[in-house]
Amino acid sequence: MSLFISNLYPQTIWLAFAYYDPSCGDENQNFRKQGWWQFDPQTNPGVAQFGVDFWNVNLQTVNRYAYFFAGSLDGATWGGTGNAWLDLTKNTFSQCAFDNSGDDWWVDFGELDFQLAGINPPNPPGDWWHLTVYIGPNAGDWVAEHWPV
Repeated sequence: MSLFISNLYPQTIWLAFAYYDPSCGDENQNFRKQGWWQFDPQTNPGVAQFGVDFWNVNLQTVNRYAYFFAGSLDGATWGGTGNAWLDLTKNTFSQCAFDNSGDDWWVDFGELDFQLAGINPPNPPGDWWHLTVYIGPNAGDWVAEHWPV
């Protein structure tokens, strides 16, 4: 029932995350963006398989969508396909998605759809799932996969 991150890239990555927060503005714009979390390369096969428990919530109770953007110091990035652009700062931040104070970096977030990943119905009641986002092993490559608890 958690969101896991697995860094398969050979360098440390830094991750920003956006998720539903009803206190952040108008309907369909009420998301919070936060960053940065550090994820070292996964060298332990067991940890690489499932990832690091990043967001320990019941994914069946949160908004259908969440978003992420990741980058490494060598310039590699992981994100979206042109549909979820937000301004960020390279400093630590936690602010509503469209609060751009201090932001100077326009990036495209990758969309995580918890329903399409098999987390929300149509799974039968009691059929609980985790979701892992595998980042790498190449720049720009990522995939989200679900697995049963």
